[in-house]
Amino acid sequence: MSLPYKISTLLYAFNSEGKVLLLLRKKEPNLGLWSPFGGKLKMEEGESPYMCACREAEEEIGIKLSPSDLHLTGIVSEHGYEGASHWLMFLFRIIPPIDRIPPANNEGEFAFFSRDELENLPLPQTDREMIWNLFWEHQWGFFSAHCHCCEGGKNIWTIEESIKDASALSLLEKQRLAVSRLAELRDKDNDKAVFQNPSGENEPVIDLNSHHYFMGEALRQAVKAAEMEEVPVGAVIVRKGKIIARAHNQVELLKDGTAHAEMLALTQAQAAVGDWRLTDCTLYVTKEPCPMCAGAMVNTRISTVVYGAPDPKYGAAGSALNILQFPSLNHRCSVISGVRLEECRALLKSFFLDKR
Repeated sequence: MSLPYKISTLLYAFNSEGKVLLLLRKKEPNLGLWSPFGGKLKMEEGESPYMCACREAEEEIGIKLSPSDLHLTGIVSEHGYEGASHWLMFLFRIIPPIDRIPPANNEGEFAFFSRDELENLPLPQTDREMIWNLFWEHQWGFFSAHCHCCEGGKNIWTIEESIKDASALSLLEKQRLAVSRLAELRDKDNDKAVFQNPSGENEPVIDLNSHHYFMGEALRQAVKAAEMEEVPVGAVIVRKGKIIARAHNQVELLKDGTAHAEMLALTQAQAAVGDWRLTDCTLYVTKEPCPMCAGAMVNTRISTVVYGAPDPKYGAAGSALNILQFPSLNHRCSVISGVRLEECRALLKSFFLDKR
C-alpha cells in the first residue's frame, strides 16, 4: 500500500552560549515533545527547501533569513513514520546566533537547552535514537540518513553519506565555517535585533540594519572570492536600509587590476540608483580600501565607509594614508573601522596561509 509523502525542514538555531532553541510542540506530529522548529514545504507552489526554511524562520520566530544564513547539515528520509506517511526532512543549521527566546505561538513555546539537557527532555523517538547524534557529528559538515520505521516502534537506520568535519569540505565551506564560528564570539552589544511578535511588541534578536549585519553580507561576498582563488575581499552598498550592490574581488577572473570588490560594487550601485552620485549610501567592505578604491568612493560621494580589517601597507582610510578624509578634496566620507575585525582578518589570513 502506498503512503503519502511529505517534505519538511527543521531549523537548528543556537544562541551565543551554544544552547539550541527548541519548540515544545502543541500539535501533531510530535505533540508534547521538544524538537527544532520548522514545517512542511509548499510543494504546490514549487517552494524550495531553503525558501521553506526562510519562511518558517519568519513565521515562527519572526526573523528574516536568506539562504546564505543557512547551512544544510543533513537530509533524513523516514519510511512509514508512525505508519502514516513517508517524510523527507532537510536539516538546516542557522548560522547567525539568536540571543532571545521568541514568543510562544500556535505551534508551541520555545526554550534554549544545552546539549547535556537534551538527555532529560521528551524528544521524538527518531531524534533521540539517531538524528541528534548525527547532527552533533555533522553540524558543520553534511550527512544523509534513511530510517525504515517498522511495526512495534523498531527503526532500521542506514547512513548514506557522512562528511563530519570542515577538512572534507570545499574551500568555500571552510571559509564559511571560519566566519560563522568567529561570529559567535562577537560583541553582543553590536546585536540589537528586532522581530515582530504576535502581540506587535518588539524584542531584540538580530538587527538587520546594523553594521554587524551588513558586514556579514560583505563577508559572504569575500568567501565567494576565496572560492575563486581571488583575494577574499567583499563589499556591499546600502541605501535606505537595503542592499543595492554586492561584489567581491574579480581581478584574476577578469584579468583587470581595477576589478576590486569596492569598484565593482560602486558600478552596480550607480546603475541601481540611476546616478553617479551615491550621497545617501553606505559602503561596507571587509578590508580597508586601497588608494584607487578610496578615490572612487570620494568621486562617487559615498556618505559612509565601514570596513573590517585594516591594511597597514596600502590602506587609504587612515592606516597608510587617508584619502577618504583628505582636507583639500571636495568630498569627505565618514569612516567606521574594525567592524567584525577578527572575522575579516581571519578570512584574509586563512587565504594567504593556504597560498603559501
